[in-house]
Amino acid sequence: MKLFDAIHPELFTILASPNKELYASALEVLHEAYRDHLRIPENTLYSMLRGKLERQLAEASFEGEDIDEDELRDVSGRARFLMRKLCSRGWFEKERGKNFEENIIVPGYSSKLLELFHQLTSEETMRGYSYVFDTYSSLKVATEGDNVYDKMMSVYSAFENTQALVKLLKTVYHNVRRFFQLQIDIQDINEILSSHFDDFGQRVIEAYVRPLKIRDSVPKYRVPIRNILDQWLENEAMLLAMSGAALQDRRKDSLERCRADLLEKIFWIKEQYERIESDYLEEIDQQVRRYTRATTQKIENLTNRDQNTRGNLNYLLTSLSRNRRAGDILDGVQSAFHLYEQSYLSEKSLWFRKNPSKREKTAPIIVEEEHVSDEAKADADNLLSYRYSKAAVAAYMKRLFAEGGVLHSSDLRVADDHAYVMSLLSVIISGDPETFYRTDILSGEYAQAPYKIPQLRFERKE
Repeated sequence: MKLFDAIHPELFTILASPNKELYASALEVLHEAYRDHLRIPENTLYSMLRGKLERQLAEASFEGEDIDEDELRDVSGRARFLMRKLCSRGWFEKERGKNFEENIIVPGYSSKLLELFHQLTSEETMRGYSYVFDTYSSLKVATEGDNVYDKMMSVYSAFENTQALVKLLKTVYHNVRRFFQLQIDIQDINEILSSHFDDFGQRVIEAYVRPLKIRDSVPKYRVPIRNILDQWLENEAMLLAMSGAALQDRRKDSLERCRADLLEKIFWIKEQYERIESDYLEEIDQQVRRYTRATTQKIENLTNRDQNTRGNLNYLLTSLSRNRRAGDILDGVQSAFHLYEQSYLSEKSLWFRKNPSKREKTAPIIVEEEHVSDEAKADADNLLSYRYSKAAVAAYMKRLFAEGGVLHSSDLRVADDHAYVMSLLSVIISGDPETFYRTDILSGEYAQAPYKIPQLRFERKE
């Protein structure tokens, strides 16, 4: 379907007219009426337009508009014309009620656009989202129960929440980019500070970045979400039961397609949570750091360029503060500024930093090297190059993975020093992209006397 098959062809013409500000205000009034009333009587919308836009209607010039002379005569007639224009352009429709009164009906596309316009112009900061926690809680509740339908619905809910999370992260990234352009256009230091601490600090940091680090933290819930999904993937009977519930809910037209759809969404959720930190959160952190650095540099640049009295005074005070013996400078500026030196006692008032003395050259100290036999060197090279090399560790892990696709600390069988060292090296090389498995460090410890290692979970990569 094409765009103008779904919406009125002349829907946006009012926003390109000379009276676009008036029409934008009228759309905000229409949104308020739609939000506050289930059934909107025509007289109610007319009264709201006339009362809230009285001054704009009186001052507006309707030159070139198809307005009647009777409508142009007073504010009431202009409000009637405004309603007629919005209706003819598809922003709302009319229906006749039981008592022949006319009610306003807002189409679906119009309600979505009205809500979007309201969000763009609203000063309220978005707060309270919890996509990661909602994903975890829905999966947690479903896995603790026995209802297969709840498990199926939790997968679709987790999929939608993850999509919303990714969309939100993209919005945050591009929103930070927008503040770069705003900063370029501002040349006043006070406006830059207000933009940074009020707008950027509240609308980006407090609204998005801070919750992503604390309340709705991806690193906090990533492992539990993956563990629940892995349990369902390993249970074929559970997958078939969930597929049957999806077929009953008419998600797809066959059991095989329902199963394939569930698997696709589960793997997509797992993949997103594996790459969100590196692909999104780290990029957002870098953008925030670049913006903060650029803001600081611009403030310093504008401050140094300021050659009026305030700039000169700032330069003078900075020079005085850096000079420990500022008495001579202070005497020189007394004719221009009434400045006085003020001193105070502190715990370091009687202490002066000692000037380091220059080190004198002395005769070099000869270090005698201990003689190491060729046989000892060969043994050391053999130990590092063969027994504990990356290939040896990979081969060691492949032998353990031969028993299954997932390993835990108890499967490492840490019974001697060699096994203990190999368990440590297996975690170290898991960060290498070429390694065939990944490692998650869980809470707690695994002890097999006399050795202790963290609780680990090894999983073969797809």
